Amino acid sequence: MSKISVIGAGGRVGSGCVRNIAEILGKKGNENTKNTLAMIDIPQALNLMKGMAMDIKDAVLNDVEIFASDNRADIAKSDIVVITAGKPRGPGMTREQLLSENAVIIKGIAEDIAKFSPDSKVIVVSNPLDVMSYVTYTTMHKISSKVGREIVGMGGVLDSMRYRKFIAEAFNCGIKDVSGAIVLGIHGEGMVPIESTVRLKRLKIKEEDKEKLREAVKKTISAGKTIADFGASAYFAPGAAVARMVNAILEDTKEILPCSVIPNGKYEIDDELFIGLPVRLGKNGIEEIVELKISWEEKSKIKTAAECLTNNLTHIFI
Repeated sequence: MSKISVIGAGGRVGSGCVRNIAEILGKKGNENTKNTLAMIDIPQALNLMKGMAMDIKDAVLNDVEIFASDNRADIAKSDIVVITAGKPRGPGMTREQLLSENAVIIKGIAEDIAKFSPDSKVIVVSNPLDVMSYVTYTTMHKISSKVGREIVGMGGVLDSMRYRKFIAEAFNCGIKDVSGAIVLGIHGEGMVPIESTVRLKRLKIKEEDKEKLREAVKKTISAGKTIADFGASAYFAPGAAVARMVNAILEDTKEILPCSVIPNGKYEIDDELFIGLPVRLGKNGIEEIVELKISWEEKSKIKTAAECLTNNLTHIFI
Protein backbone atom coordinates (compact mmCIF):
# COMPACT_ATOMS: atom_id res chain seq x y z
CA MET A 1 0.00 0.00 0.00
CA SER A 2 1.09 3.56 -0.68
CA LYS A 3 0.27 6.78 1.13
CA ILE A 4 0.57 10.25 -0.37
CA SER A 5 -0.08 13.47 1.55
CA VAL A 6 -0.74 16.87 -0.01
CA ILE A 7 -0.18 19.87 2.27
CA GLY A 8 -2.15 22.86 1.01
CA ALA A 9 -4.79 20.59 -0.51
CA GLY A 10 -7.56 23.14 0.04
CA GLY A 11 -6.12 25.43 -2.63
CA ARG A 12 -6.56 25.14 -6.38
CA VAL A 13 -3.10 23.73 -7.07
CA GLY A 14 -3.33 21.37 -4.11
CA SER A 15 -6.74 20.03 -5.11
CA GLY A 16 -5.50 19.67 -8.69
CA CYS A 17 -2.67 17.51 -7.41
CA VAL A 18 -5.06 15.41 -5.33
CA ARG A 19 -7.33 14.80 -8.33
CA ASN A 20 -4.47 13.54 -10.51
CA ILE A 21 -2.72 11.54 -7.79
CA ALA A 22 -6.01 9.81 -6.94
CA GLU A 23 -6.11 8.42 -10.49
CA ILE A 24 -2.64 6.91 -10.07
CA LEU A 25 -3.25 5.44 -6.61
CA GLY A 26 -6.58 3.99 -7.72
CA LYS A 27 -4.95 2.06 -10.54
CA LYS A 28 -2.46 0.54 -8.08
CA GLY A 29 -5.02 -0.59 -5.49
CA ASN A 30 -8.13 -2.74 -5.13
CA GLU A 31 -10.87 -3.44 -2.59
CA ASN A 32 -8.43 -5.43 -0.45
CA THR A 33 -5.41 -3.13 -0.79
CA LYS A 34 -6.50 0.49 -0.67
CA ASN A 35 -3.93 3.23 -1.14
CA THR A 36 -4.35 6.40 0.91
CA LEU A 37 -4.39 10.06 -0.06
CA ALA A 38 -4.32 12.62 2.76
CA MET A 39 -5.56 16.17 2.12
CA ILE A 40 -3.96 18.51 4.68
CA ASP A 41 -4.57 22.23 5.18
CA ILE A 42 -5.48 24.87 7.76
CA PRO A 43 -8.66 24.49 9.90
CA GLN A 44 -10.55 27.08 7.83
CA ALA A 45 -10.21 24.81 4.79
CA LEU A 46 -11.27 21.56 6.48
CA ASN A 47 -14.92 21.48 5.41
CA LEU A 48 -13.96 22.58 1.91
CA MET A 49 -11.51 19.68 1.68
CA LYS A 50 -14.10 17.21 2.95
CA GLY A 51 -16.38 18.26 0.11
CA MET A 52 -13.51 18.09 -2.38
CA ALA A 53 -12.60 14.59 -1.18
CA MET A 54 -16.16 13.40 -1.85
CA ASP A 55 -16.19 15.02 -5.29
CA ILE A 56 -12.79 13.61 -6.28
CA LYS A 57 -13.80 10.10 -5.14
CA ASP A 58 -16.88 10.37 -7.36
CA ALA A 59 -14.75 11.57 -10.27
CA VAL A 60 -12.05 8.89 -10.18
CA LEU A 61 -14.42 6.08 -9.09
CA ASN A 62 -11.69 3.77 -7.80
CA ASP A 63 -10.56 2.21 -4.54
CA VAL A 64 -8.25 4.94 -3.24
CA GLU A 65 -9.00 6.14 0.30
CA ILE A 66 -9.11 9.97 0.48
CA PHE A 67 -9.45 11.88 3.75
CA ALA A 68 -9.21 15.53 4.83
CA SER A 69 -7.45 16.82 7.95
CA ASP A 70 -6.21 20.04 9.53
CA ASN A 71 -3.64 18.12 11.60
CA ARG A 72 -0.22 17.69 9.98
CA ALA A 73 0.44 14.69 12.22
CA ASP A 74 -1.82 12.81 9.80
CA ILE A 75 0.96 12.79 7.20
CA ALA A 76 2.68 10.09 9.29
CA LYS A 77 4.17 7.19 7.31
CA SER A 78 3.64 8.89 3.95
CA ASP A 79 5.66 7.58 1.03
CA ILE A 80 5.52 11.03 -0.57
CA VAL A 81 4.53 14.45 0.78
CA VAL A 82 3.58 17.15 -1.73
CA ILE A 83 3.86 20.78 -0.58
CA THR A 84 1.52 23.23 -2.36
CA ALA A 85 0.90 25.69 0.50
CA GLY A 86 1.94 29.34 0.46
CA LYS A 87 0.77 32.87 -0.25
CA PRO A 88 0.24 34.27 -3.74
CA ARG A 89 1.94 37.52 -4.63
CA GLY A 90 -0.43 40.32 -3.61
CA PRO A 91 -0.81 43.90 -4.88
CA GLY A 92 2.19 46.03 -3.97
CA MET A 93 4.15 43.04 -2.66
CA THR A 94 7.76 42.86 -3.78
CA ARG A 95 9.33 39.58 -4.87
CA GLU A 96 11.62 39.80 -1.84
CA GLN A 97 8.62 40.08 0.50
CA LEU A 98 6.97 37.06 -1.13
CA LEU A 99 10.20 35.09 -0.76
CA SER A 100 10.48 35.87 2.94
CA GLU A 101 6.81 35.33 3.82
CA ASN A 102 6.51 32.01 2.01
CA ALA A 103 9.87 30.88 3.37
CA VAL A 104 8.44 31.15 6.90
CA ILE A 105 5.39 29.07 5.90
CA ILE A 106 7.43 26.41 4.12
CA LYS A 107 9.94 26.22 6.98
CA GLY A 108 7.11 25.37 9.39
CA ILE A 109 5.77 22.71 7.04
CA ALA A 110 9.24 21.21 6.53
CA GLU A 111 9.71 21.01 10.31
CA ASP A 112 6.47 19.04 10.61
CA ILE A 113 7.41 16.69 7.77
CA ALA A 114 10.73 16.03 9.53
CA LYS A 115 8.80 15.38 12.75
CA PHE A 116 5.89 13.26 11.52
CA SER A 117 7.10 11.62 8.29
CA PRO A 118 10.91 11.91 8.11
CA ASP A 119 11.37 9.03 5.65
CA SER A 120 9.03 10.36 2.98
CA LYS A 121 10.10 11.73 -0.38
CA VAL A 122 9.09 15.40 -0.75
CA ILE A 123 7.83 17.19 -3.87
CA VAL A 124 7.77 20.99 -3.59
CA VAL A 125 5.26 22.94 -5.70
CA SER A 126 5.05 26.21 -3.72
CA ASN A 127 6.47 29.37 -5.28
CA PRO A 128 9.06 30.73 -5.72
CA LEU A 129 9.67 27.03 -6.35
CA ASP A 130 13.45 26.71 -6.47
CA VAL A 131 13.94 28.79 -3.33
CA MET A 132 11.15 27.01 -1.45
CA SER A 133 12.75 23.67 -2.38
CA TYR A 134 15.99 24.94 -0.84
CA VAL A 135 14.17 26.06 2.33
CA THR A 136 12.52 22.64 2.62
CA TYR A 137 15.84 20.83 2.26
CA THR A 138 17.88 22.99 4.64
CA THR A 139 15.16 22.84 7.30
CA MET A 140 14.70 19.08 7.12
CA HIS A 141 18.42 18.38 6.85
CA LYS A 142 19.07 20.20 10.13
CA ILE A 143 16.37 18.24 11.95
CA SER A 144 16.49 14.77 10.41
CA SER A 145 19.66 14.73 8.27
CA LYS A 146 17.40 14.50 5.21
CA VAL A 147 19.45 13.86 2.09
CA GLY A 148 19.04 16.12 -0.93
CA ARG A 149 18.06 13.37 -3.36
CA GLU A 150 14.78 12.84 -1.47
CA ILE A 151 13.54 16.41 -2.05
CA VAL A 152 12.61 17.66 -5.53
CA GLY A 153 10.89 20.73 -6.95
CA MET A 154 8.22 20.32 -9.62
CA GLY A 155 8.79 23.34 -11.94
CA GLY A 156 10.66 21.93 -14.92
CA VAL A 157 8.14 19.15 -15.52
CA LEU A 158 5.33 21.68 -15.95
CA ASP A 159 7.43 24.06 -18.06
CA SER A 160 8.53 21.21 -20.33
CA MET A 161 4.93 20.11 -20.87
CA ARG A 162 4.12 23.63 -22.02
CA TYR A 163 7.22 23.81 -24.21
CA ARG A 164 6.33 20.59 -26.00
CA LYS A 165 2.79 21.83 -26.65
CA PHE A 166 3.96 25.18 -28.05
CA ILE A 167 6.47 23.43 -30.35
CA ALA A 168 3.71 21.18 -31.71
CA GLU A 169 1.54 24.23 -32.34
CA ALA A 170 4.38 26.16 -34.00
CA PHE A 171 5.14 23.31 -36.42
CA ASN A 172 1.51 22.22 -36.86
CA CYS A 173 2.30 18.65 -35.84
CA GLY A 174 1.15 16.18 -33.22
CA ILE A 175 2.50 16.48 -29.69
CA LYS A 176 3.71 12.87 -29.94
CA ASP A 177 5.92 13.95 -32.85
CA VAL A 178 7.87 16.27 -30.51
CA SER A 179 10.69 14.88 -28.36
CA GLY A 180 13.56 16.41 -26.41
CA ALA A 181 11.52 19.42 -25.30
CA ILE A 182 13.02 20.13 -21.89
CA VAL A 183 13.18 23.26 -19.74
CA LEU A 184 15.97 23.74 -17.19
CA GLY A 185 17.08 26.57 -14.89
CA ILE A 186 14.65 28.61 -12.82
CA HIS A 187 10.91 27.94 -12.61
CA GLY A 188 10.05 31.49 -13.63
CA GLU A 189 11.37 34.14 -15.97
CA GLY A 190 14.89 32.72 -15.65
CA MET A 191 13.90 29.38 -17.18
CA VAL A 192 16.05 27.96 -19.98
CA PRO A 193 14.06 26.08 -22.66
CA ILE A 194 16.68 23.90 -24.37
CA GLU A 195 16.60 24.20 -28.17
CA SER A 196 19.48 21.91 -29.12
CA THR A 197 17.76 18.72 -27.89
CA VAL A 198 14.41 19.27 -29.64
CA ARG A 199 13.47 16.76 -32.33
CA LEU A 200 10.48 16.53 -34.69
CA LYS A 201 9.80 12.92 -35.65
CA ARG A 202 13.34 12.22 -34.34
CA LEU A 203 14.90 14.76 -36.71
CA LYS A 204 16.75 17.95 -35.76
CA ILE A 205 15.06 21.28 -36.38
CA LYS A 206 16.14 22.70 -39.73
CA GLU A 207 18.01 26.01 -39.66
CA GLU A 208 15.26 27.74 -41.62
CA ASP A 209 12.72 26.63 -38.99
CA LYS A 210 14.64 27.87 -35.96
CA GLU A 211 12.54 31.04 -35.73
CA LYS A 212 9.42 28.94 -35.15
CA LEU A 213 11.23 27.20 -32.32
CA ARG A 214 12.25 30.53 -30.79
CA GLU A 215 8.61 31.64 -30.81
CA ALA A 216 7.74 28.49 -28.88
CA VAL A 217 10.49 29.37 -26.41
CA LYS A 218 9.03 32.86 -25.88
CA LYS A 219 5.53 31.49 -25.33
CA THR A 220 6.83 28.93 -22.85
CA ILE A 221 8.58 31.57 -20.76
CA SER A 222 5.49 33.80 -20.64
CA ALA A 223 2.87 31.02 -20.31
CA GLY A 224 2.24 31.50 -16.60
CA LYS A 225 1.79 35.26 -17.01
CA THR A 226 -0.47 34.75 -20.03
CA ILE A 227 -2.78 32.51 -18.00
CA ALA A 228 -2.82 35.07 -15.17
CA ASP A 229 -3.58 37.91 -17.61
CA PHE A 230 -6.76 36.05 -18.59
CA GLY A 231 -7.78 36.17 -14.94
CA ALA A 232 -7.10 32.46 -14.40
CA SER A 233 -4.38 30.50 -12.64
CA ALA A 234 -2.68 27.23 -13.49
CA TYR A 235 -3.74 24.23 -11.45
CA PHE A 236 -4.78 21.49 -13.90
CA ALA A 237 -1.32 21.29 -15.50
CA PRO A 238 0.65 21.51 -12.21
CA GLY A 239 -1.53 18.69 -10.89
CA ALA A 240 -0.69 16.56 -13.92
CA ALA A 241 3.02 17.36 -13.56
CA VAL A 242 3.08 16.35 -9.89
CA ALA A 243 1.19 13.13 -10.65
CA ARG A 244 3.82 12.22 -13.24
CA MET A 245 6.54 12.67 -10.61
CA VAL A 246 4.59 10.67 -8.04
CA ASN A 247 4.19 7.83 -10.52
CA ALA A 248 7.92 7.84 -11.31
CA ILE A 249 8.75 7.47 -7.61
CA LEU A 250 6.10 4.87 -6.74
CA GLU A 251 6.69 2.75 -9.84
CA ASP A 252 10.48 3.30 -9.84
CA THR A 253 10.35 4.18 -13.55
CA LYS A 254 13.64 6.11 -13.50
CA GLU A 255 12.09 8.41 -16.09
CA ILE A 256 14.23 11.43 -16.98
CA LEU A 257 12.36 14.52 -15.79
CA PRO A 258 13.51 18.13 -15.27
CA CYS A 259 13.22 18.82 -11.53
CA SER A 260 14.59 21.41 -9.13
CA VAL A 261 17.49 19.71 -7.33
CA ILE A 262 20.88 20.34 -5.73
CA PRO A 263 23.40 20.30 -8.64
CA ASN A 264 26.32 18.76 -6.71
CA GLY A 265 28.77 20.13 -9.26
CA LYS A 266 26.82 19.05 -12.33
CA TYR A 267 26.55 21.60 -15.14
CA GLU A 268 29.51 23.35 -13.47
CA ILE A 269 27.31 24.56 -10.58
CA ASP A 270 29.05 24.13 -7.24
CA ASP A 271 26.79 26.33 -5.06
CA GLU A 272 24.33 24.72 -2.65
CA LEU A 273 20.99 25.68 -4.15
CA PHE A 274 18.07 24.13 -6.01
CA ILE A 275 17.80 24.59 -9.78
CA GLY A 276 16.02 22.78 -12.60
CA LEU A 277 18.15 19.97 -14.08
CA PRO A 278 17.31 16.66 -15.79
CA VAL A 279 17.20 13.76 -13.33
CA ARG A 280 16.26 10.09 -13.26
CA LEU A 281 13.40 9.88 -10.80
CA GLY A 282 12.76 6.60 -9.00
CA LYS A 283 11.99 4.94 -5.68
CA ASN A 284 14.95 6.65 -3.96
CA GLY A 285 14.01 10.07 -5.28
CA ILE A 286 16.78 11.45 -7.47
CA GLU A 287 18.64 8.42 -8.79
CA GLU A 288 20.96 10.46 -11.02
CA ILE A 289 21.46 13.95 -12.43
CA VAL A 290 21.72 13.48 -16.20
CA GLU A 291 24.22 15.61 -18.13
CA LEU A 292 22.66 16.33 -21.52
CA LYS A 293 24.68 17.23 -24.59
CA ILE A 294 23.61 20.85 -24.91
CA SER A 295 25.22 23.93 -26.40
CA TRP A 296 27.77 26.10 -24.63
CA GLU A 297 25.30 29.00 -24.74
CA GLU A 298 22.61 26.92 -23.02
CA LYS A 299 25.05 25.82 -20.30
CA SER A 300 25.98 29.47 -19.79
CA LYS A 301 22.31 30.43 -19.36
CA ILE A 302 21.87 27.72 -16.73
CA LYS A 303 24.90 29.01 -14.81
CA THR A 304 23.48 32.55 -15.00
CA ALA A 305 20.19 31.23 -13.60
CA ALA A 306 22.12 29.63 -10.73
CA GLU A 307 23.77 32.97 -9.93
CA CYS A 308 20.33 34.60 -9.85
CA LEU A 309 19.05 31.96 -7.44
CA THR A 310 22.07 32.42 -5.19
CA ASN A 311 21.20 36.12 -5.02
CA ASN A 312 17.55 35.31 -4.22
CA LEU A 313 18.62 33.28 -1.20
CA THR A 314 20.02 36.44 0.39
CA HIS A 315 16.45 37.81 0.63
CA ILE A 316 15.24 35.03 2.91
CA PHE A 317 14.87 35.97 6.56
CA ILE A 318 13.82 32.96 8.63
